Amino acid sequence: MTKVDFLGEDDFLEVMKTQNKAWRDKYVTQGKYQSFDDIEINFYYAIPDSAKRAIVLVHGFCEFWGKFHEYAWYLYKAGYAVFFMEQRGHGYSGGKLDAPDIVFIDDYKTYIEDLHMFIEKIVSPKTIAMNKTLIAHSMGGAVGTLYLENHPDFFDSAILSSPMLKMKNNTSPILIEALRIFSFIFGKRKSLAPGQKRFDAKPVFETSSAMSKPRYDYMFDMRLKDDHYQTYGASIGWALASLKTNKLIMKNADKLRIPITVFTAGNDHLIDPEGYEQFHRLVPSAKFISFDNSRHEIFNADENSRSEKRRVGK
Repeated sequence: MTKVDFLGEDDFLEVMKTQNKAWRDKYVTQGKYQSFDDIEINFYYAIPDSAKRAIVLVHGFCEFWGKFHEYAWYLYKAGYAVFFMEQRGHGYSGGKLDAPDIVFIDDYKTYIEDLHMFIEKIVSPKTIAMNKTLIAHSMGGAVGTLYLENHPDFFDSAILSSPMLKMKNNTSPILIEALRIFSFIFGKRKSLAPGQKRFDAKPVFETSSAMSKPRYDYMFDMRLKDDHYQTYGASIGWALASLKTNKLIMKNADKLRIPITVFTAGNDHLIDPEGYEQFHRLVPSAKFISFDNSRHEIFNADENSRSEKRRVGK
């Protein structure tokens, strides 16, 4: 594997606009496939010469290809084939609401089936002789973990970055049930969830999940210029479906057998660490690595935060 140097804070924006863009223009292929219900899902891939391992990246809530330009480039330069799909309701994929900045999902089974179709239609035919690793972040970590539990034979290893094994939630179960009943009776599952907001084109770096301002600015500039990238708030349906994932994941977590590494962020305001503790009890072989000073998006942390990591547990 080739050693790859990460970009610093000072050179990030210039290199992304020049060298990274040149790489994407020359080596990255974009396409679409029809998912199980005929919704079009947008994807990207890049395969270097002599690649022996394929990486499938699964992004988080309100994310899109542009947030992974840097990460995918590093993987490619290290000799890995890289595959990335924009999940339903995100980026240039279908499944968006009339209010495209609000994300809706009926059930996480839909996300899992979209990922399965991506792997069956796009990834598998191009990676027959390769080993496969799943790298999944946040909401994608929940989707990816559920995929591993339901389809245990495709990937031989996985990395979960700040995975949404359990969302932070201060709402009582009674109020959640009341919201579920209300949204069902009055057809409000696609309405903006309480506490969420629409895209207003105002940067919020100080309270964001990133610690690297150049990386945040790069991503936010894409949001400003392209309304496909303006997903911003959760619908009631997405929130209710996401709250269910903790029990779904833990139900079959003890069946996971492949090597799994879990990256956790010490200053994560979105993920409840109790989910990590549950998962570690059920999957004692999983290796946990904590980036104690990082916010939720470890891959968008500054250089110091990314380098200060420690092994947790055995």
